[in-house]
Amino acid sequence: MPQDENRTATHDPAPNKSERAVHPELAGQLLESLGAAEEQEGAADAPAAAQGIIRDAVRERATDVHLDPDSRGLHVRLRIDGVMRDAAVLPPQQGNRVVNQLKSLGGIDPVAQFGADEARFAFQHERGEVDLRLAVIPSLHGQKLTLRVLDPRQLAYGIDELGLCERNLSRVQHWFTSLGGMFLVAGPVGSGKTTTLYALLHALKLQTCSVSTLEDPVEYSVDGINQVQVDEEHGLTFARGIKALARHNPDVILVGELRDPATALAAYGAAALGRTILATLHSRDAAGAVTSLRYYGLTDRDIATTLSMVVAQRLVRKLCPHCRRETSPTEAHKNWFNVIQVAVPERSWEAIGCDHCRQSGYLGQTGVFEVWQLDESDYHHLLKGATERDLRESLASRSHKHFLADALEKAEAGVTTLDEIQRLRLVGPAFPVGPD
Repeated sequence: MPQDENRTATHDPAPNKSERAVHPELAGQLLESLGAAEEQEGAADAPAAAQGIIRDAVRERATDVHLDPDSRGLHVRLRIDGVMRDAAVLPPQQGNRVVNQLKSLGGIDPVAQFGADEARFAFQHERGEVDLRLAVIPSLHGQKLTLRVLDPRQLAYGIDELGLCERNLSRVQHWFTSLGGMFLVAGPVGSGKTTTLYALLHALKLQTCSVSTLEDPVEYSVDGINQVQVDEEHGLTFARGIKALARHNPDVILVGELRDPATALAAYGAAALGRTILATLHSRDAAGAVTSLRYYGLTDRDIATTLSMVVAQRLVRKLCPHCRRETSPTEAHKNWFNVIQVAVPERSWEAIGCDHCRQSGYLGQTGVFEVWQLDESDYHHLLKGATERDLRESLASRSHKHFLADALEKAEAGVTTLDEIQRLRLVGPAFPVGPD
């Protein structure tokens, strides 16, 4: 039975089994402001609903808000700890109101509905200020809007708070004593690379060296660091920016992302001249970073002489400490370990759910890492044109901690679950499992 479009819809009374569960408590202030707008004439024109949805996102530690239109209305979804959760379904009239309010806050014309647009603005809330990135695009049932929430508190980590094990942390800290070459943070989108880079920045600014960054966009301001915004419209690309910054004689240049051959070659050129380069790179693991660099035009000799360290990473959800429960691996888990030929852990934990974690069983995220500090043998392998598989087999034969070994340690310690590890798909033909 259709709902009155002037009422706020939080969930269907009898949803189909194929539909996702809606959690209206995640959109508490949004729904409250929409309810108040119905009772107060003229309140619909105020940005109360837009402000409510931003406050909900900040309160729930969401990194993204998705407003997805379909035939029923507008689905409000929050990405919390890397997982999308449905917060509400708004009737079309109320959904359009929220979209237009958010567009107005971002300085986008609410009347324009047929083109893609984006904006960035700051929002002050009771606990501080967040930066917001707004993207709008027309879809079949209306305007789709995505709001990225950039909370400075989420990037105020030290390198010892990222989730690195003691040995990997020691390797990274040792690198700080002998800065040089290229330090790459590798992983897919949403794997926490930016957080790691900013943790490195905070550590570098405490040292007696000059640090400059080249970012698109500059995510957060860091005092003591020279930060430069890429501006391709006016010719300031990553490649040109690296060359320009090199003339200012910095000790360290942070490049937001190696995304094309020109940027990769410019980064190599700066590293070859004695600068230390920090950068992110899209790669599935540490050895895969070499393939990416080759794809961007670097020769094996270029890579061998300048690549210093690769930190490859993923993110897993952390178990809620208030409700986690120790258990034994299930038969499905045991079968999985048998297939990948890894010993079954003696301990495992499961997510239960409580008020602290909104019944999800998880609270926050942590990194799963693979740290590759290149040595003399890697140098010779690269000069001989070693393939990804060759490099992985060489690492597996040495005391190299693979993704999976790091993840399993966290699962046994009650930091995360075996289900989370399986979700990452860290094993297979591309990821041979070797000794720790």
